[in-house]
Amino acid sequence: MIRLIVLFILLLLVLWAGKGILEDLRALLEGGRRKDRRTSLSDELVRDPVCGVYCPKSSAYKLKYKGHTYYFCSEKCREDFLRSS
Repeated sequence: MIRLIVLFILLLLVLWAGKGILEDLRALLEGGRRKDRRTSLSDELVRDPVCGVYCPKSSAYKLKYKGHTYYFCSEKCREDFLRSS
């Protein structure tokens, strides 16, 4: 029974590693970069003025309004901000 559990865990690890390798190969063949949603450690966090959630500046929704730049976690928060202003 223990052998089956160990084999199952090893199979999951191989599949997980293989998925990343296949994504990299596919990106190489398409001539682009692998799409990675993880943020770098140096990415600055900004606070959404509507809901208060912090999100990476590089993936935040940006709005220039009355001389200020605002960052939002989602399009919905951006729209709520515009409606309330």
